[in-house]
Amino acid sequence: MEDHKNRLMKQAMTYGAIIGIALVVYSVLLYITGMTFSKGLGFIQYIILFGGIYMGAKSYRDTVLGGAISYGQALWLGIVISVFVGIITVFFNFIMMRYIDPELIDKYMAIMEEQFENSRFIPEGQFDEAMERSREAMTAVWSLPIGVLSFTFFGFLISLITSAFVKKEANPFA
Repeated sequence: MEDHKNRLMKQAMTYGAIIGIALVVYSVLLYITGMTFSKGLGFIQYIILFGGIYMGAKSYRDTVLGGAISYGQALWLGIVISVFVGIITVFFNFIMMRYIDPELIDKYMAIMEEQFENSRFIPEGQFDEAMERSREAMTAVWSLPIGVLSFTFFGFLISLITSAFVKKEANPFA
């Protein structure tokens, strides 16, 4: 049992690093081409995450568990992979916005401001205060664990789907 836990963590760290690095490289490519805030291209990040979690769970099923994995095991592996991906990508985004290109914050704030103005969720008098709090939160150190938790939540949602595809019950007659 302990061996399976160690193998699960090794698999999660390996695939988490692969997916995390792939997302960082993709983010750098978007940054270089000036497409960082493209919603359509941003969707590709979720496809990369989906594919990586699927491949990680399938690989674990086939190489470690002998071809059978329960839905719960696949879901747990996907969540743990997402934690490692989140650590890498959130840390990269933090470094990018705080040290490499702090002007990204201004660009992001302009997009956020437009969305807030169009949605009218924030009362008029509190708009400036909400924008300033959002700006501070982007580069605050305390935002790192919150970012990892958010990323893990999205990974959980994706893992709910991928686990259904990866799940494979053991043959009771074998």
